[in-house]
Amino acid sequence: MAGRAVLVTGATSGIGLETARQLAAIGARVILGVRDPARGAEVAAHIAREGGSAEVLPIDLASFRSVREAAARFEASHSNLEVLVNNAGTAVPRRQVTGDGHELTWQTNFLSGFLLTRLLLPVLKRGERPRIVNVSSEGHRKGRIDWGNLELERAFGGFQAYANTKLAQILFTRELARRERDLTVNALHPGAIATRIWRNAPPVLRYILMAILPSPAKGAAPVTRLASDPALDGVTGRYFKRFREAAPSTAASSDADAARLWQVAEEQIGLA
Repeated sequence: MAGRAVLVTGATSGIGLETARQLAAIGARVILGVRDPARGAEVAAHIAREGGSAEVLPIDLASFRSVREAAARFEASHSNLEVLVNNAGTAVPRRQVTGDGHELTWQTNFLSGFLLTRLLLPVLKRGERPRIVNVSSEGHRKGRIDWGNLELERAFGGFQAYANTKLAQILFTRELARRERDLTVNALHPGAIATRIWRNAPPVLRYILMAILPSPAKGAAPVTRLASDPALDGVTGRYFKRFREAAPSTAASSDADAARLWQVAEEQIGLA
């Protein structure tokens, strides 16, 4: 990974932070995609003290304008990108709508990662052996693509919204691998990990989960592997459960749904 440029979203906490640290430790030039630039600067300074290289790229995935500005800023200052890790995500108990008019979980976890990836494809293609890693979840097995209710305007549930986005990420991975043969793109479940994703759980459950679940560093290890292991060159369009390739759900294996979702997402982000 020496000198390779890697962009990690959601890099100020949890799996994103630990992935950035691990990749910097093996020589990558890490770009921290962060909503809070001040916190991002603290993380970059911490990585520098550990002997790594990191810089901050402000990006708010709840705003398409922010995503577009971040992509333009990145391309203006970097000649290439070798690895994009779409890690940032959220889970909320009540339905919220962004300034772009989309349900918050759908936009943050799926649409904005789709948009960022599409905008960065040219600079990724200038990289050497470029890779994309989409951090999904085994929760995708509870997801469903209801074409008439994609953003859960009806019968919203926080976990259902989260599961749907994780299913969408795997379908996106599948279709992107089919369209872009010169990229390596995979999705994975990093494990159930003690991160801020549980912050909206009931207090007692949250306390128990944070006490018993593995650390973010353990969750980051399989992400780092997909981003860096030379043995995975050319392994694309797959789903991994931690370190092992696994079969995703039947819903996540539909080529027809993957192609249709791509078209719908293009319309939703304004790239159709």
